[in-house]
Amino acid sequence: MFDNPNIGILGLGHVGLPTALGLADIGWNVIGADDLKSKAQDIANGDAPFYEPGLSEMLIKNINSGRFSVASSVEEAIDASDVIFVCVGTPQNDDGSADLSQIENAGRTIAQNSNTNKLVVEKSTTPVSTSLRIKDTLRRYAKENVEFEVAVNPEFLREGTGLYDFFNPDRIVLGVESEAAKNTLLQIYIPLLDQTNPSDISDKEIYEAKSNDKFVITDVNTAELIKHASNSFLATKISFINLVADICEKSGSDVSKVAKGMGLDPRIGSSFLQAGLGFGGYCLPKDIKAFTKIGEDLGVDMSFFREVDNVNIRRVDQIIDKLKGKLWVLRGKTIAVWGIAFKPGTDDIRESPAMALIEKLIEEEVKLNLHDPKAMEEFKRTSLSEYSNIEYFTDPIDSSNNVDAIIIATDWPEFKSVDYKNIKDAMQYPFVLDARNILNPVEMLDMGFDYTGVGRYS
Repeated sequence: MFDNPNIGILGLGHVGLPTALGLADIGWNVIGADDLKSKAQDIANGDAPFYEPGLSEMLIKNINSGRFSVASSVEEAIDASDVIFVCVGTPQNDDGSADLSQIENAGRTIAQNSNTNKLVVEKSTTPVSTSLRIKDTLRRYAKENVEFEVAVNPEFLREGTGLYDFFNPDRIVLGVESEAAKNTLLQIYIPLLDQTNPSDISDKEIYEAKSNDKFVITDVNTAELIKHASNSFLATKISFINLVADICEKSGSDVSKVAKGMGLDPRIGSSFLQAGLGFGGYCLPKDIKAFTKIGEDLGVDMSFFREVDNVNIRRVDQIIDKLKGKLWVLRGKTIAVWGIAFKPGTDDIRESPAMALIEKLIEEEVKLNLHDPKAMEEFKRTSLSEYSNIEYFTDPIDSSNNVDAIIIATDWPEFKSVDYKNIKDAMQYPFVLDARNILNPVEMLDMGFDYTGVGRYS
């Protein structure tokens, strides 16, 4: 369809920016655009708009190489591109469905500003059949004699490891409707897998790539479902192990050892079998609700996935109950919360279980000492920061002075190496509520802590 295409990226968030920089780094000319002009300008100046390991360095590298640039407008990026990856947001509606207004707007804007044929690639997570609606939108607003193809290439980038995931993909899913679209996308991704320079890719290499196990080549509807089904399954694993943790607490068992014993079975695997405060972030909570709504709209009983979501929502209340069980009345107590981001390696606090926990603690009128290695500035932009009894700490040890409890709400690896012996003597009462099970219970008890994890017999 295109020989040595110029690539456009619409939406420079947690999906679009790592994708843009990854494609530029393997040799493509990439132009990005974002509706939020201040963000686009910051990126153009070499300032990454969020924390992701290696992102700032990768941004500066590819700006300096000339392979990545940021357009002054979305229209400029469209005009300069042959292949356009749509990476805009699909936030959640009140009924759990995906809000596709940004997708529709992207399709309309592409059609109205394209003077040449283009391949439009849906990379955002969307309900099944969305690509067909994009295709209709492109046709409706297209200029005379301009044609579009639509493909689906769902993203599988985890926040905190987004660049690593781009360069080390488990699979590359391509939902296409024509040989031309398939060959164009294979051409784009071949340099990622075999370090070929884009200008040196031959027809033979494109043909041989079709048999590469990394590529899952299918139709557009199936490609969309692969993404939603994948995230819903991951959410299911987390809620499953949290229910197992509840059984462990009632039976005197250790969920960490149960999870290890299960995870060694290759049919199960160890990933996403970490009991604790539950899943969060922009993707899993939103996607399981959207997947549930998709199924229900198609007449499928989705009560199973509704319960997966409900199990996750209940985790925060269970942590509060553990805290009350130890401290009784929480009002007036001082609690240190370590971790605000929804996971380590990011400053993203969207749908973070730690945020839900902090909100509950505010309702209980406790004094909060907060620490997170990366996410405190993001927290300060939220309405929760208006609570008058919050103090912020750049050092977790300082946050423990005279507190009645420490709650580990995000499993940042640095929390494992803290000098807990010094912390114990500084606390009002040495209670550690490890809501992520990152510490060794025996070691904590030997140091004299009153330690409680999740699903652990201690």
